[in-house]
Amino acid sequence: MATSMSRASERSARDIFDTKQRAVKFYKENGVPQKLEDILNSMFYENPPDVYGRLSEYFETLSKTPIISKIVTREILDSKGQPTVQTDIYCIVKGLEKFLGSSTASSYNSLPENAPQEKKEVDDKERQDNINAAIEHIQTHLAPALINRDPCQQQTIDNLILELANTLKQEQDEKQRIEQEKAAAEAEADPSNSSLPSVKETPAKSVSPKGKKKIGSAKSSMVIPEEPKEELLIGCSAVCSMSQAVLMTGAALKKCQPYEYIIGLTSEVVEKYEIPTPMLNVMNSGRAAAGKQNVIKELLLIPKPGTSLKKGLKQMQYVFNQVGKMLTAKQGVSANFVNDMGGYCPTVDKPEQLLDTVQEAITNVGLTTGEDVFFGINCAAHEIFDMDKAKYEVTSGVMKTCDDMIEFYGDLINRYPAIIALIDPLRKHEIEGWGKLCERLSEKCFIIGDYVYPRPERLIQEGFGELHSSAVSLKLQRLTTVSDMLHAAQVAKDEKTLVMISDVAGASSDTILADLAISIRAKFVKFGAPSRGERVAQYNRLIQISEALEEQDRLTTSEAFNFPVLKPPEPEPEPDNAIQEEDGTSNGQAS
Repeated sequence: MATSMSRASERSARDIFDTKQRAVKFYKENGVPQKLEDILNSMFYENPPDVYGRLSEYFETLSKTPIISKIVTREILDSKGQPTVQTDIYCIVKGLEKFLGSSTASSYNSLPENAPQEKKEVDDKERQDNINAAIEHIQTHLAPALINRDPCQQQTIDNLILELANTLKQEQDEKQRIEQEKAAAEAEADPSNSSLPSVKETPAKSVSPKGKKKIGSAKSSMVIPEEPKEELLIGCSAVCSMSQAVLMTGAALKKCQPYEYIIGLTSEVVEKYEIPTPMLNVMNSGRAAAGKQNVIKELLLIPKPGTSLKKGLKQMQYVFNQVGKMLTAKQGVSANFVNDMGGYCPTVDKPEQLLDTVQEAITNVGLTTGEDVFFGINCAAHEIFDMDKAKYEVTSGVMKTCDDMIEFYGDLINRYPAIIALIDPLRKHEIEGWGKLCERLSEKCFIIGDYVYPRPERLIQEGFGELHSSAVSLKLQRLTTVSDMLHAAQVAKDEKTLVMISDVAGASSDTILADLAISIRAKFVKFGAPSRGERVAQYNRLIQISEALEEQDRLTTSEAFNFPVLKPPEPEPEPDNAIQEEDGTSNGQAS
């Protein structure tokens, strides 16, 4: 019995010894004793207030790089109640799986608000198909490709996402080509099944939302022109949603604010930051709205330069609320309703009515137009151009040529000098006219290009072409990645063009655009009106960032509007044909 117990004790002692030896080897191979000695020695001199917090911080720097472990995507609703894509990213951090970042893609709306119902139904179906395809792309292609990758490698991941999207687009084009060839072959093999040439039906005249028109009026016979629809990858919203989610994940891992993280991505050292000037939507009109007025799609409020963001937004809110009260008194409660961008939509027949109403509201709240509050106008010229007449319809039945429009804008600014910004005043096809407009007005007004320029990812490759503006509007949606926004902003700066970050009608509650605007040092932001939750969230986020920068003494302000003067290039001097002889004669004759 005693012998048996002795042997058991010996085995136990050997097991303990072996375990200790393996432990020594394990810790030595991982450098634990040396690292413990280093941190303990350092802490003795540092004397940190939180000893275990300092230990935790130290060992966290030695842990493995976090990697993406799971990506979840789902269909949710945007601010218009339309379906869109939301993406969540989980990572393995210190051996545990954690949820770190989420993003919702903004929706793209290509149809005007007054589009026929049948077109809206088709658009709704296409939108749902796109969302279904986006979710499938993420689950089947993008997510598997990103598993086990470092989410802090934003540029690398964005490149990979775009590469996969391009491959999917090629497959989509090939599939469509095969289907078309198959349909053509079937029609050729069996002519009886091919559709007979249909008799062209005369389209029924539709009543304009701006009211009935007299027979023969320009408005009644006109069809709203549509830009050619760009053929993109079905489900391309997956690209934008995934890129934003990776960004938010990277910021969470670095334990910093998104704007600080984006600044790190640019590798640009900036001591001071200027808060972008907000352009707040106050009233909407344009082609799709009630009334005859077309040329002002959005009337924007711009605070005085040098005013703090918080004070400026509060002043604009006073004006906005006053406009609502005035419209309710004049046109009833329905005039106080707002659209998707948060602005009021009154019935007006002339652009002056919008400007006069806001000027009166500014005076009523104790502010001065042109001193405390300025105006910006989103003209959306591509929406009011009549293809048949090759003219712009500024109000119902009033058509103007490109040169007429330049005169019109010049006269409007002379009568309302508080107008300091025009967005898309002409179509992108008016290259010569755009140059004339800039030459005449750029000294006293920002000429901003929005729809006249391609998407950010194409702008990087194609540049600005022959259209040069004071500023360019950049939007984060569809096939645009975060890296594309950073590169496009740099292209603009290289061309001495200011940047405006704009939101879209189908926005989400994400506030990433506010962080992005600060990081790339955008001059303007256009998020909508100071109403509706998704709009106000962006402005509130700007206030939050401005306070943080002010606390760090990294905030600066601009005391005046500095308009980039856009003049045509000076003509090259004519070559001197005179031949200079060695003997100094200038008439080309031998002495």
